[in-house]
Amino acid sequence: MAIKRKPPSSLGLERRVRPRRDDEWEEEPESQNSSSEEDDDDEVEEEGIRGDSDDEEDQESGDGSEDESEPEQNEPKIDLSSVSFGALAKAQASLPSGRKSKNKKSTDEDTPKTETPAPRKPTRSKDDPKPKRSSKHAPQEQTSKKPVSRRREILPENKRQYRDPRFDPLVGRVDEEKASKAYAFLDEYRDKEMADLRVQIKKTKNFDEKENLKRQLQSMESRKKANVRRQEEENLLKEHRQKEKELVAQGKTPFYLKRSEQKKQLLVNRYEGMSKGQVDRAIERKRKKVAGKEKKELDFLQRRGPRG
Repeated sequence: MAIKRKPPSSLGLERRVRPRRDDEWEEEPESQNSSSEEDDDDEVEEEGIRGDSDDEEDQESGDGSEDESEPEQNEPKIDLSSVSFGALAKAQASLPSGRKSKNKKSTDEDTPKTETPAPRKPTRSKDDPKPKRSSKHAPQEQTSKKPVSRRREILPENKRQYRDPRFDPLVGRVDEEKASKAYAFLDEYRDKEMADLRVQIKKTKNFDEKENLKRQLQSMESRKKANVRRQEEENLLKEHRQKEKELVAQGKTPFYLKRSEQKKQLLVNRYEGMSKGQVDRAIERKRKKVAGKEKKELDFLQRRGPRG
């Protein structure tokens, strides 16, 4: 009659174990363990329960690993500081991954840590505020941390300073009338240069050179006309001041000539010295000038367009 047995639990705590004495206990080789397992399996096969034998073999193999781990825990401790790095590397290669990580941590603790260099302090940027003075009369403070330029001038060179006495303020105010009389010979030189330019313009055949000479002649003529007009204005003001002095001497109030009155008087004096044909041509040039200015203003307003 077959005997029914309960299935073993997952923890393997209900497994059958042979009784043995502590004094006669000796470490059995793996062959004896395997033979005892086979005897147990034969007994179970005779009883008709073959499925349970496989579970018992797995549980006994787990117990065998536990028995092997006990002598490993009782191994003597080794001072890792006296062991060479080569021996430690070989031991780490032979041990499983868990042991390798533990030994790696121990070697890291034994080796001294290298000190990281301290970060340098940032230098002063351009956006930092400049040093201020205690008062406006105090000298400007200069930092000693900034290096001095190598191109500085230690001993100044005693160069002779040249000056033009005509523009020296010690001379006083320049009298333009006296200066024009003193340098009147320059006007004669300019007239000769203008005459030479007119001759060169007639002789030259190159178009570019001729245009360049014409621009030079036109520039000299415009400067001469400007000098003539300025001289006319000075003469007009001089005559007016002379008349006003005479009237003030007679007991009358002085009359100061306005800028607009000066222009009118200049135009009258200019047209008085011209002939009828010259006056007509001057008026026509003036009319064309005003018409061109008005046309430019009108074109600008048309391009701009109405707003709104």
